[in-house]
Amino acid sequence: MAKPNSYDLRTEPSGRNTASLEHVPREECLKLLRTMAIGRIAVASPGAAPHVVPINYAVDEDSIVFRMDPGTKLDLLREFPISFQVDLIDPFHKTGWSLLVQGVATEILSGHVDPGPWPSGDKQHWVRLCTAAITGRRLVLAEVELDSRGYL
Repeated sequence: MAKPNSYDLRTEPSGRNTASLEHVPREECLKLLRTMAIGRIAVASPGAAPHVVPINYAVDEDSIVFRMDPGTKLDLLREFPISFQVDLIDPFHKTGWSLLVQGVATEILSGHVDPGPWPSGDKQHWVRLCTAAITGRRLVLAEVELDSRGYL
């Protein structure tokens, strides 16, 4: 019997998936949010699909701060609640986490933290997403028992 490759650790010998989905507590969600720089905002667009765009951001206490140019997304978020999602996925091991922040965005004069826009442009509009809800889920591998030789 050949020694298993790392991809074999995702499933039991029967082929059954050994990963489980776990809830991520709010405080850990906030910590994970601080480890990333890019996420996606989604804002309702009446009579159409939600408008979803990537943004770079910073975390200020328990809110998300970002900057943007004038345009569709700024117009929509002035009028409707938004969702913000960030995740880290390892497709090889089928593990990772995903966070969802929901709330109302408001324009501010400036923030205590500056996400420093990545694309060119003035990005003169500062926005704060005040969090009404933060939820997170993590997909983790179950422990796989190996025999004394290190085989499945």
